[in-house]
Amino acid sequence: MDYGGWYEIDTPEREFRNIIKVCFVTAMGPPGGGRNSITNRYVRHFNVLYIEPYSDTSLNMIFCNVMEWMFRSNHKNPFSAGIEKMKENITSATIQVYNQVQKQFRPTPAKAHYTFNLRDLSKVFQGMSKTHARAMGQEESFIKLWAHECMRVF
Repeated sequence: MDYGGWYEIDTPEREFRNIIKVCFVTAMGPPGGGRNSITNRYVRHFNVLYIEPYSDTSLNMIFCNVMEWMFRSNHKNPFSAGIEKMKENITSATIQVYNQVQKQFRPTPAKAHYTFNLRDLSKVFQGMSKTHARAMGQEESFIKLWAHECMRVF
């Protein structure tokens, strides 16, 4: 990138290949967990953007609304009032599990798959939203479903 191209060493002519009208777009996660960081000399070619992670309050509000949608979308067979009251507790407990998993299971070169993000948190709620109210007779059944989804995802 610094020199506007590269030499083609596989051909006998070894001609210079110019880079013309190319736009580079890259993305990377934070360094660590076996990921190599790139040099400042290379980073200077890019505009670096950082997106702050959501706060627990924001996550709570987002996923409480998801749970609310889940309860309200079942018009024919509504969930019991006891299960609907558990919305805030289930949401905050899921966020606590997510934060704890992120702290405890750090990615390493041997376990590079330990990268947890917001997609994993949403998979717990997606799994719970697939249930039907008639299958959830009591609050205990819903708690078992929540525990199962947390174990499945994390």
